[in-house]
Amino acid sequence: MFVLKRILFISLTILLVNLNLIGQETAFKPLYSFGIKQGVNYSTVNFSPGINQGLTFGYQGGLVYKYQNEKLFGLQVELNYTQKGWTEAFDSINNSYNRKMSYIELPLITQVVLGKRPNFKYYLNLGTSFAYLLSEKENVEVNDEIYRREYYEKEIENLFDYSVLGELGVTYNTGIGEFQIGVRYQLTLTDLFKTTDTSIFDNSQNQLWNFSITYFLFDNKD
Repeated sequence: MFVLKRILFISLTILLVNLNLIGQETAFKPLYSFGIKQGVNYSTVNFSPGINQGLTFGYQGGLVYKYQNEKLFGLQVELNYTQKGWTEAFDSINNSYNRKMSYIELPLITQVVLGKRPNFKYYLNLGTSFAYLLSEKENVEVNDEIYRREYYEKEIENLFDYSVLGELGVTYNTGIGEFQIGVRYQLTLTDLFKTTDTSIFDNSQNQLWNFSITYFLFDNKD
């Protein structure tokens, strides 16, 4: 709980500083743009105690709105369909297990823009994300019951997913529009399964790496 409060405090501080700078800036022409995002997720689940996992591949795509009213700072809002999950890695056990979950997601992001070239910039994204579970698909094969885990064939109990995220990337403005390419890390602060006195796992949190390309179809930069 202390870590969550700290992260929320830092996120709010960044946002308030950004808004203050925006309010002070008068010479910079406001920029806004709408885009389409396409990407791929490489996800696992942060279990405690931990289990051996391989990466689970998933799709992410959606709409992006970006507003920049100051030279170094901007705000970015996304509406995504995103897939997360986990795959267990067994060495010599004849079992197999993976689960993939589909969410509708709303990231709220502060963007820091770096670079002096007008058509090529670096950026740092920091923000939070709210998501709701739409569906899940589980594939399980148990040939050795000793290694059956408590969440096998058990539905996800927490449908809401609250995350923090950080992203590094570049933007390139061409004659046909702007492209934004980034790598994002995202960690969920809510658990997939409820924790009780009899639960084996204390934590069950989604985490992922995402690679994405966003093409901004419309803007007012010209």
